[in-house]
Amino acid sequence: MPSSEEVSKTADDAMDGVDGTSHKIADFGERTLRLTEDAIYVAVAALLVVGAGVLLVDAAMELGGITDKPDQAVLKLLDRLLLVFILVELIFAVRTTLARREIVAEPFLIVGIIVSIKEIILLSVEVANVLEGSPTTSGTRDPSEFAWQIGLLGFLVILLSVSVLLLRRKEREPAEGQENPQPDIEQARTSGT
Repeated sequence: MPSSEEVSKTADDAMDGVDGTSHKIADFGERTLRLTEDAIYVAVAALLVVGAGVLLVDAAMELGGITDKPDQAVLKLLDRLLLVFILVELIFAVRTTLARREIVAEPFLIVGIIVSIKEIILLSVEVANVLEGSPTTSGTRDPSEFAWQIGLLGFLVILLSVSVLLLRRKEREPAEGQENPQPDIEQARTSGT
């Protein structure tokens, strides 16, 4: 009498003959979609790299205007450089997604932190303009309105930072039923994968 494994193997072999074609079609479809997804991610990364390069060139050209209006030129330079940091972090997110085959939340949280800090800096300059009587870009003349916005953005930075810390702590814990945890995002960042 055949064992249960032999019966199962025979049944699987019989099904492979019937479903072999459908498995091949499914495999082909899955491979095609994976390659298409990878191509889209590479195209997005390439556009992000081009955008970062354009911003760096613009920031370098902005250095020439520092002698004319130093406050505004430095602010524009800082704005461009923070945008470059955002794009670089998004490039890392795309690279990590390609390497791990999953969306990773941490780079997007870091982008949120950078964007919030960028806005805090810009709003701080706006408050200084209001206090000096200079025109503002938003037309707002009430410093308390800027204070509320800066306070909310500061709270958002703290909230996002705590989220990053909790996420890193969670990634260091092994998954249930898994003895060797996957490398955390810092290892991926430093190893270049």
